[in-house]
Amino acid sequence: MRPKLYMSEICPSARAVVLTAKVLELTLELKEVQPCKLNQQHAIPTLEDSGYVIWDSHAIIAFLVGKYGKDDSLYPRDNPRRSVIDQRLRFDSGVVSFITKTILNPILYEDNEKTITDIYTVVEHFFDDNNCWIAGDDISIADLSLIPSITSLDVVVPIDEKQFPKLARWVKKAESMPFYEANKKGLCKLRDSLIRCRC
Repeated sequence: MRPKLYMSEICPSARAVVLTAKVLELTLELKEVQPCKLNQQHAIPTLEDSGYVIWDSHAIIAFLVGKYGKDDSLYPRDNPRRSVIDQRLRFDSGVVSFITKTILNPILYEDNEKTITDIYTVVEHFFDDNNCWIAGDDISIADLSLIPSITSLDVVVPIDEKQFPKLARWVKKAESMPFYEANKKGLCKLRDSLIRCRC
């Protein structure tokens, strides 16, 4: 039986799980819901796999890589490499996702440009070593987690390619990958929702 993902396509953290599954070539049974009732937090995304239920996108993507990954390239066992990925995941969880929810949930965008620009500045520095991906030269779950969050913020405050060339390059690189298709539909729904809310 395929793992079930209870999710909303508009939710960046849910899209992070779908992106990870695509990279793993894992087919999930997607259940579009509004707040999920499977766990105490009523949180989406929530994964159900052979009776095991887990929520929080970062926990889910690490679980999927551990169970279904052909190797550990997305979440290496090598401690120094893993620690960089863990740091980026915590940045996504503690800063980017928090701000994304704070801004997108109440649909109050005009006052948040500086906050989003500050996030872009931090992420730009993740590429100071001229690495291709968020936590090094290889794609990892840190990328798969941050891609939906950053592209959602880009809907609100477009990334200035002159000010953030490395961040813009990373987004373009992600957009060129086959797995990125799993991010597009939810991103389009988010754009449409914002346009309706601003009318």
